[in-house]
This record gives sequence, structure tokens and C-alpha cells, in this order.
Amino acid sequence: MTHIRTLLHQLRRAFESTEGISAQRGGVRFTERERRVLSFVFEGLANKQIADRLQISESAVKASLQQLFTKTGVRTRSQLVRIALEKYRDL
Repeated sequence: MTHIRTLLHQLRRAFESTEGISAQRGGVRFTERERRVLSFVFEGLANKQIADRLQISESAVKASLQQLFTKTGVRTRSQLVRIALEKYRDL
């Protein structure tokens, strides 16, 4: 469990960084908002909680998640986290 928390913390820091994910790491570039939304998904927050933290609408959170799903080729939040762990664990 501690190992997973460490990985999630590393991923969160990487996604929050100003560089984000480089094109060399899986060919995916995330916007600042997508990185912030994803960092809250790593924390297990619901869309409404993410919206409150970012002071945006819940619809904006859903739109960001849809963009993340499209960019990573997944269909669910759990798949998104799994892919992030698999592809970006070395960050």
C-alpha cells in the first residue's frame, strides 16, 4: 500500500509540474487544467469535489476528464489511473 501511495504521489507531482508529460513519454501532452484534474483523481476526489477545489463547474471537470480519456485511450477513471501508473511510473 505504501508503494502505491508513493507512486501516486510521484505521479501527482509530475502532472502538476510546469513541464507536464513530455512528448517523449508516451506522446501525450496534458494541459495545466488536465494535470490538475488528474492530480485530484489520484487523490480519489469526485467530480464535484474537484470542481470546488479548482473553482470551476462540474461540467468543466467532466470535459477535462473526457479529454484525458481521449488522449490516453481509456474509458474510465480507474483505467486512467492504471495507464498513468504503467506508463509514467519512472517519472
